[in-house]
Amino acid sequence: MTAGQTEMDSSGRGTGGLRSRSFLALLVTQGFGSLNDNIFRWFCVLQGMKVEELKTSTISLGLICFTTPYLLLASHSAYVSDRFSKRKTIVACKFAEIVIMAIAVGAMALGGVDEMLGICLVFVAVFLMGAQSAMFGPAKFGAIPEIVRSEKISEANGMMQMVTTAASALGMFAGFVVSDMADLSPGAPTLAGLLWPAGVLISIAVLGAVASMAIEPLTPADPTRQPPNPFKETVSNLALLYQGRPLFRAALGEAFFWFLASLATSAITLMGEQVLGLGQTATGMLAIALVIGVGTGSVLAGMMSGGKVELGLVPLGASVIALGSLGLYWVTGDVDPTNPTTQVAAVWPAATCLIVLGLGAGFFIVPLVAFLQDRSERRTRGRILAAANFISFSMMIVSAIVFYVVTEGSLGWEAPTIFLAAGLGTIPILIYVLWLLPQASIRMFIWVLSRLVYRVKVFGRENIPTQGGALIVANHVSYMDGFLLLTSSSRPIRFVAHADRVNRFGIARLTRLMGVIPIRSTDGPRAIVASLRQARAAVENGELVCIFPEGQLTTSGRIEDFHRGMMKIVDGLEAPIVPIYLDELWGSIFSHERGRFLWKIPRRWPYPVSIHVGEPQDCPDTVGEVRDTVLALGQKAENMRDVKGPAADTVEYDRNVESPPAEPTGDTVQDTPVDQQSETNPAPAADSDDERPAPPLSEDET
Repeated sequence: MTAGQTEMDSSGRGTGGLRSRSFLALLVTQGFGSLNDNIFRWFCVLQGMKVEELKTSTISLGLICFTTPYLLLASHSAYVSDRFSKRKTIVACKFAEIVIMAIAVGAMALGGVDEMLGICLVFVAVFLMGAQSAMFGPAKFGAIPEIVRSEKISEANGMMQMVTTAASALGMFAGFVVSDMADLSPGAPTLAGLLWPAGVLISIAVLGAVASMAIEPLTPADPTRQPPNPFKETVSNLALLYQGRPLFRAALGEAFFWFLASLATSAITLMGEQVLGLGQTATGMLAIALVIGVGTGSVLAGMMSGGKVELGLVPLGASVIALGSLGLYWVTGDVDPTNPTTQVAAVWPAATCLIVLGLGAGFFIVPLVAFLQDRSERRTRGRILAAANFISFSMMIVSAIVFYVVTEGSLGWEAPTIFLAAGLGTIPILIYVLWLLPQASIRMFIWVLSRLVYRVKVFGRENIPTQGGALIVANHVSYMDGFLLLTSSSRPIRFVAHADRVNRFGIARLTRLMGVIPIRSTDGPRAIVASLRQARAAVENGELVCIFPEGQLTTSGRIEDFHRGMMKIVDGLEAPIVPIYLDELWGSIFSHERGRFLWKIPRRWPYPVSIHVGEPQDCPDTVGEVRDTVLALGQKAENMRDVKGPAADTVEYDRNVESPPAEPTGDTVQDTPVDQQSETNPAPAADSDDERPAPPLSEDET
């Protein structure tokens, strides 16, 4: 890519990868910015704690000064992000940071004359730095989907979150160190007292500005947008966010994360000094433990997303957050502040729990941020992100107020109690997420289990529509097919499944939560038509529905004939059929290879599986066309295997050889005058005792 080129396609989507110049420059820019923000904020907080009049409130004051601009400038940050090139906005913000740091140094110089005046002016500079960050945020996050390809957004956010949290913790630690080395008390030599903070802050600001210049040009998302009325625009942005309920719920989850993060960083300061008896530098090391966890969790979240936005990580993250918070209370709650032995013994367990807490935080935040970026329209993405920021930073201010009330008020809580409250408060959030995201939660659980047995690769994932209804049609090789397909899409998938198999004891409730559509050939034509109509209604409602049109597991390793009933689901709809070919599953223990199910030794562990997603078909004329497309995907998969070497445990799908009569598996539905549909078995279905149809799930289930 030459200089001056944009990394976007004609639709405004990014085309670059994680190693593209623009994305790496954005990462470096964000790293320097977050580093400087935190060095400056914590330096000011610690200097303020040296002033007797501010000692009890300086932590909350610093947080409020930094976050208030996010509320005041929410509408303008969205306007600037959409109206102008995000690259130009980022560069302008970084050069403004240099100016603000120079102002801050001047305020510090006044501290050598009047300590109280100098500290107050420094907090004004903290406010200005918050304003710069507020303008920088929507442009930074909005630039990610304009730089990287859609399948890389989760990984990009994982890396961005890792860099942000690492720089934040390093900045917090550096703020403690710089504060220790600086001397701004009245009567001290001004030059010597300013040397460390001035040199560090201005140098980092300059490096960030230089890094931002390496981002490739990006075109404005909405160049005709007019300057907003701040109050009306903020209300309008929040209303726009609320209209997209999945996006609104993701924003609430992000706000909870920042509330908890602000509370945790404030509590770490108390825990190090009051509970563990650590100095400022050693307390900063505890923050490093937290960031190691967040950084690791963020990278793992990006990797585990597998090229899609994986909301199933959210409940996993909430569980780990609760575990880490409660663990911190357990290891520090009984520490005697007057007994150095108990203090020393608790340091490493506390650091370990902070790593666990950070790990869960990374799992929790990465999919939410990726979801907000990926599912928001480009023209309104700046407004959506600005509204989400408004909610998040409102909760950060609430966190500062809560921290002040519980520590300085009548409650008099210490750090262990704060972490106990955070852990207990996360439990209802976890329950709500599990109730709200049943299929995503189950999909994540299945993903973990499947990785113990299978090594899954998905080709053509981008062919699964990100919005709107579609019918997924796949070949049927093993009893695990449905579960594996669930892990290939970030959207919920409703399966048409054999009622007898999925209404068994122990899974009926689960299958109803997943919105599976039951069907049974022995119930007669009316019942079959009703099931097909339910599947059709789900597609019309914008949902993904999957069917295995062979009606039974293959017993020969070849694709059997497709039943015509599947066409009734999409006949007359403007919904595509998405063909999928499941490769390399023939010969696995859950297939009928050699005429046996389960009773065979696995030939590989973990077992390789390839899922090939074809391009969506609009209104195919016959079921034969759909079958030919799936066969063509099979040939493509076979050719790919030939390139990397034939798999010993796969059987070619030969379209020219007639399959021997398949042994019935209980799934077969014979064609009827109404073209009744065959069923499938691997995914759960609605409870057979409930005559009502399974409730449809929302498109993104957030």
